[in-house]
Amino acid sequence: MGDHHYRAPGLLSRRLLNPVVAALAERGAPVGGAVVLAVPGRVTGRVRTVPLTPVTIDGRRYLISPRGETDWVRNLRAAGGIAALRAGGEPERVRAVEQGVEAAVPVLQAYVRGLGRGAGLLFDDITAGSTEAEVAAAAPRHPVFELTAAG
Repeated sequence: MGDHHYRAPGLLSRRLLNPVVAALAERGAPVGGAVVLAVPGRVTGRVRTVPLTPVTIDGRRYLISPRGETDWVRNLRAAGGIAALRAGGEPERVRAVEQGVEAAVPVLQAYVRGLGRGAGLLFDDITAGSTEAEVAAAAPRHPVFELTAAG
């Protein structure tokens, strides 16, 4: 859906923060609500994992990609949205449905407002003070998936 925007994580995130957050989440001690998304790789078919933090807005859960067209986004699309979330215990099978711009805008707005000044650490083009029009212009670069239970 997006325009292939991708902002790579820094070395600190790739080598230290993501592995530590993933290990803690898998052991049932999530940092800030983090879980591990497990989804088959689009090329190899091997299960790929990444720590993410689902957000709940108006009673609905979402995965948001501030970095854009990441591998987890591409893998999730290739898997038809079927994945598992792990945070200790049994994995939760989920269906992730990518939202169009119109549905994504209020989710992104609520998310960046909730982050406050911290939004600048994740997003390079929207902030807590961004207007609806600015968020709508940026939305195609930040995939948003609504999570529901997979049958």
